[in-house]
Amino acid sequence: MDNIEKTLQELFDEMLTHVKGFRRKTYNGVFEKGYLKYRPVLVSLEQLLAETEDEEKDALIEKLSQVIPAYAYDKMQKEAKKNRERLGVDYNMNMAVYVIPFLNYSRNEDCEKLSRRIVEVWNEKKVTSLTLSHSSYDDIAEGFRSKLCYITTAVCEHMQKEDDCYEMQVMRRFRDEYLMRTDEGRSIIKDYYEVAPGIVMILNMQKDAAAIYKQLYCKYLLPCVQLIEQGKKAQCQALYMQMVQNLKMQYI
Repeated sequence: MDNIEKTLQELFDEMLTHVKGFRRKTYNGVFEKGYLKYRPVLVSLEQLLAETEDEEKDALIEKLSQVIPAYAYDKMQKEAKKNRERLGVDYNMNMAVYVIPFLNYSRNEDCEKLSRRIVEVWNEKKVTSLTLSHSSYDDIAEGFRSKLCYITTAVCEHMQKEDDCYEMQVMRRFRDEYLMRTDEGRSIIKDYYEVAPGIVMILNMQKDAAAIYKQLYCKYLLPCVQLIEQGKKAQCQALYMQMVQNLKMQYI
């Protein structure tokens, strides 16, 4: 048991160094390498839970669920206050894209329950000022593969608009019929898909996420749509990429 707790702490520390590897090209490789390294302790964890009597299992899950949040909280408290906001993003990203997906990757029922409880404890302890949500490798990998208009989609969802709303249709046509037809446009799209999923994930962790998305809609998305309607596609491209760069500098 002590060895499992220690190794879970080591897992958190090691994968924290790979947060910047959360990009479409590198994520699968980083995840697979990390998972293979820590698979023995994850298997031991599954066995421990499987061998524990049902009446004692909830208590064990509760004890295990405290390990990483308590460890991360103590680490955060040792940091200067001026560094905590930046580190908070890295801590939450580490949990969201590596630690929690590691724990539920095997689809083991007990580990799934543990991973969900860890997320709850993390938020209860307020390890960071951000909100952590439950996540899985499959969902993240599918997000990279699907190549959606990540930020536009997230904005529209938070504005309670449908996936086929007018703004989404206009921006998708802009991507497919304008950007995809030039080398520069295709390069922009390629670069965008490297960073956009991470931006959206971090935005969703913000306590004022709804207000941020509303601002993005009013300041960037709606003006972009209007520029496209006016035939000013180059100006739309410049404005949208300004939004992406601003978000990139602020959040990742």
